[in-house]
Amino acid sequence: MRLKLFILLAVFCLWLYGLLDFYRETQHFPCVKNQVNGIVILTGGRDRIQTGMGLFNALRAKRILISGVDKAVNLSVIKGKQLKGYDHIYQFTDIGYGAVNTFSNALESAVWVRSHQFQTIGLVTSRFHMPRSLWLFKKTMPEKTIFPIVVEADDSSLFHLLREYHKYYLTRFVSKFLFDNDSEVVIL
Repeated sequence: MRLKLFILLAVFCLWLYGLLDFYRETQHFPCVKNQVNGIVILTGGRDRIQTGMGLFNALRAKRILISGVDKAVNLSVIKGKQLKGYDHIYQFTDIGYGAVNTFSNALESAVWVRSHQFQTIGLVTSRFHMPRSLWLFKKTMPEKTIFPIVVEADDSSLFHLLREYHKYYLTRFVSKFLFDNDSEVVIL
């Protein structure tokens, strides 16, 4: 009985240490000051599109990809609601309807990045979603430089922290079987 309790306590302490380490990592993404070739915005959270569009000129980007747009959403609705005020850069914006999750966001974005021959991209998503997104983007585009652009949004609750923590480590485990490259992902 004592051994089982000790093992349970050890597993809990390991889990808690990992959670605290994950939280600490999500608090230290550097501000992007470098020029990027393209900006990829992952849908699914508040203020992501506005943040990415707002950085287009500052980061001297050439194009923007909004990845993961629902197929039921009409392009004119996106333009009228989400891209309002960004008419001057709409012509440089691509809408990606092919992604339904973070893995397919990375695949859709990799195709887009390669088709435009970009070397550097800014990746826009929320704080707790960033580690998993960066991991998958680096696995699908290991030769590209990816700069994280964190959006402070309403999805920074304890629930989202726990959900993204578990998804992050599950993704890391599963990606060992999906990708050939064993190179370690370095978060800038």
